Amino acid sequence: MIRLFGLSFFLIVIARGGLSIRFRDGESLYSPDVDNVYMMNGRTFYNSLKEPALGKLVQFMNIFCGDCRRFVPVYKKLGVDLQKWNRVLRIYAVDCAQEVNVKVCRDFEIVRTPSIRFYPSNFVSTGSSLGTNINTSDPEKIVEQLIDHLAKNDYTGTKDRKPIFQHIQKNENAKSIFDRFDKELPYILLVLQPQNSKIGIKTVLDLLPYPDVAVRILDDTQLFSQFGLEPAAQKIALLDRSGKVHPLTPGGENSSAYVESVVQFLEPKGHTSVPKLPTTEAPKELLPNGIDGFILDQVLNTPPKLYQADLEQALDQILHIEIPKTKLINGYKFTALRHLIRVFNRFSPLNKEGKRLLKSLVKHLTSISEITGEQFADKLKEIEKGLGKIFKGKRYVGCLGSKTFTRGIPCSFWTLFHYLTVMSALKPKIYKPKCVLLALFGFAKFFFGCSECAMHFQAMAKRRKIGQVKSHDEEILWLWAAHNEVNKRLAGDPTEDPKFPKKQFPQCKHCRACRCCKKWKRPEVLKYLKGLYNYKNVSFFGLPHLRYL
Repeated sequence: MIRLFGLSFFLIVIARGGLSIRFRDGESLYSPDVDNVYMMNGRTFYNSLKEPALGKLVQFMNIFCGDCRRFVPVYKKLGVDLQKWNRVLRIYAVDCAQEVNVKVCRDFEIVRTPSIRFYPSNFVSTGSSLGTNINTSDPEKIVEQLIDHLAKNDYTGTKDRKPIFQHIQKNENAKSIFDRFDKELPYILLVLQPQNSKIGIKTVLDLLPYPDVAVRILDDTQLFSQFGLEPAAQKIALLDRSGKVHPLTPGGENSSAYVESVVQFLEPKGHTSVPKLPTTEAPKELLPNGIDGFILDQVLNTPPKLYQADLEQALDQILHIEIPKTKLINGYKFTALRHLIRVFNRFSPLNKEGKRLLKSLVKHLTSISEITGEQFADKLKEIEKGLGKIFKGKRYVGCLGSKTFTRGIPCSFWTLFHYLTVMSALKPKIYKPKCVLLALFGFAKFFFGCSECAMHFQAMAKRRKIGQVKSHDEEILWLWAAHNEVNKRLAGDPTEDPKFPKKQFPQCKHCRACRCCKKWKRPEVLKYLKGLYNYKNVSFFGLPHLRYL
């Protein structure tokens, strides 16, 4: 048994003649059994959209995007509330920050997250058909738009009783409306839907959990007379198969009141709804355990360090996910890409195989003037085939969060670019000042999956006059001040990791000389940053690498 830092690590195993760390499985953001939301991936998503007789509501997201994570509880509640529509609607989520979903998010041209779209039955993606955008995050407005889409959807081939949204015609009667359903149906609810109202459509949807009643919509009170009723006195009427009318007393003129009055009639007679979601209490957030728990404990109880794992994770994410998600890279976007890869190549923290990868990418991008995200991903794979292992561990260390889906990606991006500014200053003849900042600006503007973050960064860059940075030291301090501005804006945000609150850095306990009377001493801050983000001080802790054993 191998011992690391005085602790036994049973998760370390010998693989392919070397050391490998077995990682715990990632946790799913949504659960179909609890939230009525299905997390989809590129392997299954296209087939799911093709399903007949079902509308699909899809949230495209990046898990590290603040807006996306703030929207999670809203989407979960929406999923639970709309479980009653399961006969006609499936609710999905796709995380564009996962490599398996890069093609999906590129094919559907997801440029902002969260993006919410509706897809009808039998949907097949084409270049001009990418789904219908739902341009709101307000759950009530989402429901209103869904009502319209579901009323127009094709339910041919449904395994359940087909909902009917067409209005009753003048030649229909009790027998003819029952004949449109199977012989087992005992009841039909007639609902008057005035002009510019959706009360009938919503009642059709909200009664779907009750298989023993169907709904038909009337747009004229006079049509009640076709069923032996007084037109002036009716809003709803419940008919049985013999044509008998059963009195209902709804508590209001809305679909919820109509549904409740029907339920009060049906349930005493044994006509119950299909099973509902279990009302289980949300599980408590637990701190990571095993190797992640040990790493978290080390990070929380030691001064900040530069970890190789975080640098690798950032580059891995950018190269394999953020850039390939882009449909077409040309013009200014291509110029930004070429500059970004050149900066990575010049100050690469990767092993020799990684350096060969970046050098080959630079050479390829120099020979062309545009590229698609798919072509970039293919070229990356082609180059990697002839190289050894580059990204040794799919885990964060200094950027590991104490809660699921916190810190990771954005933390590693900040770490990478802080490192690049310091390395550029240590080799000042390679690039002129602000070249790293311009690489970061181009990445944020054209490739970063968090739309909200990119927008804030571009506005901050303009306000802080990023183009006027004149020295390498200014470049280091510009990024430091910008990072602290973001920390200040996000302090106390719901997305904040409780174990890693957004504070101004460096903290006094880590650099007492950096502040005096609550004011920053910039020369001391610069000295601190040059020490922290210098590759000579990188830690390989947390990686399956002999150098830290």
